[in-house]
Amino acid sequence: MKDILCPVSPERFSDNIPRLIGLFVVVLLISYVITHMWFIPAFLLLDFYMRGFGKSKYSLLLKLALTANNQLRLKGELIDKAPKIFAARLGFVFTFLILALHLFGFTLVSNSLAIVLVVFAALECVANFCVGCVVFTYFVKPYVRG
Repeated sequence: MKDILCPVSPERFSDNIPRLIGLFVVVLLISYVITHMWFIPAFLLLDFYMRGFGKSKYSLLLKLALTANNQLRLKGELIDKAPKIFAARLGFVFTFLILALHLFGFTLVSNSLAIVLVVFAALECVANFCVGCVVFTYFVKPYVRG
Protein backbone atom coordinates (compact mmCIF):
# COMPACT_ATOMS: atom_id res chain seq x y z
CA MET A 1 0.00 0.00 0.00
CA LYS A 2 2.94 2.37 0.07
CA ASP A 3 2.61 2.90 -3.68
CA ILE A 4 -0.67 4.76 -3.15
CA LEU A 5 -0.48 8.36 -4.38
CA CYS A 6 -2.70 11.28 -3.46
CA PRO A 7 -3.25 14.70 -4.99
CA VAL A 8 -1.18 17.39 -3.24
CA SER A 9 -1.82 20.99 -2.18
CA PRO A 10 -0.23 23.51 0.19
CA GLU A 11 -3.39 23.62 2.34
CA ARG A 12 -3.35 21.47 5.48
CA PHE A 13 -5.69 20.64 8.34
CA SER A 14 -6.04 18.20 11.25
CA ASP A 15 -6.50 14.55 10.33
CA ASN A 16 -9.35 14.46 12.85
CA ILE A 17 -11.57 16.61 10.62
CA PRO A 18 -12.12 14.08 7.80
CA ARG A 19 -12.45 11.31 10.37
CA LEU A 20 -15.24 13.18 12.15
CA ILE A 21 -16.93 13.99 8.85
CA GLY A 22 -16.67 10.28 7.99
CA LEU A 23 -18.48 9.47 11.23
CA PHE A 24 -21.27 11.93 10.39
CA VAL A 25 -21.58 10.48 6.87
CA VAL A 26 -21.82 6.94 8.30
CA VAL A 27 -24.59 7.96 10.71
CA LEU A 28 -26.52 9.87 8.03
CA LEU A 29 -26.29 7.13 5.41
CA ILE A 30 -27.27 4.38 7.83
CA SER A 31 -30.25 6.58 8.76
CA TYR A 32 -31.08 6.85 5.05
CA VAL A 33 -30.87 3.08 4.49
CA ILE A 34 -33.23 2.52 7.44
CA THR A 35 -35.72 5.35 6.77
CA HIS A 36 -35.48 5.90 2.97
CA MET A 37 -35.85 9.66 3.52
CA TRP A 38 -34.70 11.27 0.26
CA PHE A 39 -33.53 14.48 1.91
CA ILE A 40 -30.63 12.70 3.65
CA PRO A 41 -28.72 11.96 0.42
CA ALA A 42 -29.87 15.36 -0.89
CA PHE A 43 -28.23 17.04 2.12
CA LEU A 44 -25.08 14.94 1.68
CA LEU A 45 -25.01 15.78 -2.04
CA LEU A 46 -24.96 19.50 -1.21
CA ASP A 47 -22.39 19.07 1.53
CA PHE A 48 -20.05 16.97 -0.63
CA TYR A 49 -20.45 19.57 -3.39
CA MET A 50 -19.48 22.39 -1.03
CA ARG A 51 -16.42 20.55 0.29
CA GLY A 52 -15.35 19.23 -3.11
CA PHE A 53 -15.81 22.31 -5.26
CA GLY A 54 -14.44 25.26 -3.30
CA LYS A 55 -17.39 26.22 -1.11
CA SER A 56 -16.25 24.44 2.06
CA LYS A 57 -16.96 27.47 4.26
CA TYR A 58 -20.67 26.66 3.76
CA SER A 59 -20.38 22.96 4.63
CA LEU A 60 -22.41 22.08 7.72
CA LEU A 61 -20.55 18.81 8.24
CA LEU A 62 -17.20 20.61 8.11
CA LYS A 63 -18.44 23.19 10.64
CA LEU A 64 -19.69 20.40 12.93
CA ALA A 65 -16.38 18.54 12.63
CA LEU A 66 -14.36 21.68 13.40
CA THR A 67 -16.57 22.45 16.41
CA ALA A 68 -16.37 18.87 17.72
CA ASN A 69 -12.60 18.81 17.20
CA ASN A 70 -12.20 22.06 19.17
CA GLN A 71 -14.67 21.16 21.93
CA LEU A 72 -13.15 17.72 22.45
CA ARG A 73 -9.62 19.17 22.20
CA LEU A 74 -8.57 16.33 19.92
CA LYS A 75 -4.91 16.12 19.04
CA GLY A 76 -4.11 15.33 15.46
CA GLU A 77 -1.49 15.57 12.77
CA LEU A 78 -1.69 18.09 9.97
CA ILE A 79 -2.47 16.44 6.64
CA ASP A 80 -2.74 17.61 3.07
CA LYS A 81 -6.22 18.86 2.15
CA ALA A 82 -6.16 17.88 -1.56
CA PRO A 83 -6.88 14.15 -1.08
CA LYS A 84 -9.92 15.00 1.01
CA ILE A 85 -11.18 17.41 -1.66
CA PHE A 86 -10.84 14.62 -4.23
CA ALA A 87 -12.64 12.22 -1.85
CA ALA A 88 -15.45 14.78 -1.40
CA ARG A 89 -15.85 14.87 -5.18
CA LEU A 90 -16.17 11.08 -5.20
CA GLY A 91 -18.73 11.40 -2.40
CA PHE A 92 -20.60 13.93 -4.54
CA VAL A 93 -20.80 11.42 -7.42
CA PHE A 94 -21.92 8.63 -5.08
CA THR A 95 -24.62 10.71 -3.39
CA PHE A 96 -25.83 12.04 -6.76
CA LEU A 97 -26.31 8.44 -7.90
CA ILE A 98 -27.89 7.43 -4.57
CA LEU A 99 -30.38 10.30 -4.75
CA ALA A 100 -31.17 9.84 -8.47
CA LEU A 101 -31.68 6.09 -8.08
CA HIS A 102 -33.89 6.68 -5.05
CA LEU A 103 -36.03 9.25 -6.87
CA PHE A 104 -36.47 6.89 -9.85
CA GLY A 105 -37.55 4.04 -7.57
CA PHE A 106 -34.40 1.92 -7.64
CA THR A 107 -34.18 1.67 -3.86
CA LEU A 108 -32.23 -1.60 -3.75
CA VAL A 109 -29.45 -0.18 -5.93
CA SER A 110 -29.62 3.14 -4.07
CA ASN A 111 -29.25 1.34 -0.73
CA SER A 112 -26.39 -0.76 -2.10
CA LEU A 113 -24.46 2.34 -3.16
CA ALA A 114 -25.22 3.95 0.20
CA ILE A 115 -23.76 0.91 1.98
CA VAL A 116 -20.62 1.08 -0.19
CA LEU A 117 -20.24 4.75 0.75
CA VAL A 118 -20.80 3.83 4.42
CA VAL A 119 -17.89 1.39 4.16
CA PHE A 120 -15.66 4.05 2.55
CA ALA A 121 -16.58 6.65 5.21
CA ALA A 122 -16.12 4.09 8.00
CA LEU A 123 -12.64 3.23 6.68
CA GLU A 124 -11.76 6.94 6.85
CA CYS A 125 -13.28 7.33 10.31
CA VAL A 126 -11.95 4.20 11.99
CA ALA A 127 -8.75 3.31 10.12
CA ASN A 128 -7.77 6.71 8.66
CA PHE A 129 -7.77 4.97 5.25
CA CYS A 130 -8.69 7.17 2.28
CA VAL A 131 -10.35 5.19 -0.51
CA GLY A 132 -10.13 8.36 -2.62
CA CYS A 133 -6.34 7.99 -2.69
CA VAL A 134 -6.67 4.44 -4.02
CA VAL A 135 -9.09 5.62 -6.72
CA PHE A 136 -6.74 8.50 -7.58
CA THR A 137 -3.73 6.19 -7.83
CA TYR A 138 -5.27 3.58 -10.10
CA PHE A 139 -7.94 5.45 -12.06
CA VAL A 140 -6.82 9.09 -12.33
CA LYS A 141 -3.03 9.36 -12.00
CA PRO A 142 -2.26 7.03 -14.96
CA TYR A 143 -4.15 9.41 -17.26
CA VAL A 144 -2.67 12.68 -15.97
CA ARG A 145 0.38 14.04 -17.74
CA GLY A 146 3.38 15.34 -15.84
